[in-house]
Amino acid sequence: MGHMRRAGVSCPHADPRSSSLSGTRSKSCEIITASRVEGSADRMSTSETMLRELAPNIRTAIRARWRGLSLGRDQLIFMEGEPCRSLYILETGKVKCYRANAAGREQILKVFERCGDAFCMTSAFKAGKHIVTATTMSETRLYVVDIDTVKQLAREHPSFALWLVSAAGDQLQSLAGLAEDLSLKSVTARLAKLLYEMALVQGVRNGKDVCLRRESLREEEIASLLGTVRVHVSRSLKSLASAGVIRLSRELIRIPDLTSLRQLFEDIDQP
Repeated sequence: MGHMRRAGVSCPHADPRSSSLSGTRSKSCEIITASRVEGSADRMSTSETMLRELAPNIRTAIRARWRGLSLGRDQLIFMEGEPCRSLYILETGKVKCYRANAAGREQILKVFERCGDAFCMTSAFKAGKHIVTATTMSETRLYVVDIDTVKQLAREHPSFALWLVSAAGDQLQSLAGLAEDLSLKSVTARLAKLLYEMALVQGVRNGKDVCLRRESLREEEIASLLGTVRVHVSRSLKSLASAGVIRLSRELIRIPDLTSLRQLFEDIDQP
């Protein structure tokens, strides 16, 4: 985790305690009040998309109190055990939430990458402290809402409380799937499933192949997602290549047939 940078702030009203935690502030990170956002019309349109499931008056109340947070890749947002004072809503980019042991080995519990994804519900409402560490996986734009505002809105607007419950339910379902994969599937099967799911979202067609760029699939990050170590990821990639369901080059992972890849991870652990 030595390469990781703490998300700094440049807002004059930011919590002064954050400077003691962040060390050298990153130039790529800026907190901005909603009224000062450049291209406010574009931001407003984006926020409408992010919060489209909420009533207009609730969207207005949230926008009035949130602040924007722009981050570069590999920036630390918060650490496990720190006090949780905010709810985070993703606009663009990718954020991983994970646990790490004393040796630094990570297990990624959830990756947030959809516009409107909200996280920190459990920490904010129940634990009071962050139960995971969150780090950006790409350039990222977040909106941050203080937890007192979130709780007040939840009390006043049942539809907002239901929105939070729905988001928490989606995350619980994801964790249940992760627990099933870790306990019941081999590393090779988990890798095949991950590549299949990423191909559906990020894959680029090149003839009959679906291609994934390896620069966006660092093996150490794959290992953290799969609950294993990098050497096992490397072996499993070679195993999938030997089975003919992927082709490897320095730059790309090519998938000639998504159906065959799906069939492999569905059948590989069957007796």
